[in-house]
Amino acid sequence: MKRMTVGAILGVLVPVACWAQTPLQAPEGALAFPTSAAGISAWVKVDRAIRIDETLSKVFHRIEDVSGTHILGTVKVENFVATVYPHVYVDTEGWIVAFFLASEPTAWIMHWQGDHNNPVPSIRTTLEEALERAAGAARVSLPKASFYDFRHPQANSMLILLNVLSAPATKVMYLKLPPAYTPYVASYYHYGCNYGTYRGFESTFSLDTSVMSKLRAGNALNSQAKDIPARDFVVNKLYELGIALSMWDGDNGSAGLAFVLVYRAP
Repeated sequence: MKRMTVGAILGVLVPVACWAQTPLQAPEGALAFPTSAAGISAWVKVDRAIRIDETLSKVFHRIEDVSGTHILGTVKVENFVATVYPHVYVDTEGWIVAFFLASEPTAWIMHWQGDHNNPVPSIRTTLEEALERAAGAARVSLPKASFYDFRHPQANSMLILLNVLSAPATKVMYLKLPPAYTPYVASYYHYGCNYGTYRGFESTFSLDTSVMSKLRAGNALNSQAKDIPARDFVVNKLYELGIALSMWDGDNGSAGLAFVLVYRAP
């Protein structure tokens, strides 16, 4: 995904640990791809034929459909926050498409890096991880991935904002969409954790004055990912996205917030 300057994306965006923006483009031509079931996706088209064989099948956690020309199933992708199972489609024409179902949270694309005590403020997606594993099993080189949201063909851009806390603190990000933009999906992925003490932690994600997610636990990790209805995220309004972390009787832990916006830019 491509790093962009603030002014090139949106009206306001400060401060933020990391952000990434990419255009959205449809994978036109995949032979048996289940477009009606798919949500956010990442895809490539390699310049050689792919064999649907036993070696390729071993990359799948679960196979849901297979023929002489394609294979479809889920691939296991792990990080220190959670394990997700994006779907992956591969066909003999060279298409490899990784996607989450339309019913699954868009923000599951965030691939958390680092560890519980030292989260890394860097953006990579779980869909890119799934593509890389499928390409390795297919024995093909992986070109740069493109992204697309099958639920919203009018959308042409995606933005990911990221803030992480490696100690008790509060951070905020500000976001404003200009009037000519159209939001389709706003989605968040919030986690918090505390290890080494059973007295625990509390972490909150707030959108303006509304608490969207509150996580509490002792010697454990909790997370929540959820799409926000597009009607609740409007243009020409300044939003404050805040993440806070507090811990009791211990300082081993962290929290993170990834906020994903799928939209149409003029």
